[in-house]
Amino acid sequence: MTADIAAVYMSVSKSTFLTRFGAIGVKEGANMFWARAQLDRHIAKQFSIKQPRAQARSEDGDSSWDDLR
Repeated sequence: MTADIAAVYMSVSKSTFLTRFGAIGVKEGANMFWARAQLDRHIAKQFSIKQPRAQARSEDGDSSWDDLR
């Protein structure tokens, strides 16, 4: 997302957002972007909030799509 949208997502002004999170954005051409997951991880780390780990899925062990087969 752009700085304008990311600032709204984080509930701060654009200038405050750029001061706090400008360094973690990804530059693509002339634009800077921030991923929601990236911002969520940063805030979780800042407030010591534990995040669930992504589970490695084996081809045989994942039954989450069984109801669609």
